[in-house]
Amino acid sequence: MGSHNNTRSSLFLIELIIALLFFSLGSAVCVRAFARAHTLTVQARDLSFASSACSSAASVVKYTDGSLEQVRAYFPGAFADGQDVAVCYDGGFAPCGVRDAAYTLRIHTETVSLDRNASIRMEDPEGRTLYALDLRWPDLEVDYGQ
Repeated sequence: MGSHNNTRSSLFLIELIIALLFFSLGSAVCVRAFARAHTLTVQARDLSFASSACSSAASVVKYTDGSLEQVRAYFPGAFADGQDVAVCYDGGFAPCGVRDAAYTLRIHTETVSLDRNASIRMEDPEGRTLYALDLRWPDLEVDYGQ
């Protein structure tokens, strides 16, 4: 009679171990799916902000002369960074100083013959480009000798 109880308890223990194995595998898959969903959410949020900021900067550059003073009127935290104009944002997408920057909007403009060109890009802290816009439009300020 004692061996019969040992067989039943052994089978129950094996079933319990197999059930725990399946639950642990299922939970590992769920945790991985939730982690991936969080990563995609952060990337989508960053891309949305970057595209909006670049679009705003494109409007400012196209309808002004693109100088630091003009850009600073619309982006108060703008500063000169070499030949570029830059605006820094913190992790919450609020304008900030260079030290606290999580994202940097860079605006580079130039005039080539009768066209104006602008390269606008949003970079993450590692310097990777999140979003970029390249613009070209006729320079209406050019005097054609009239």
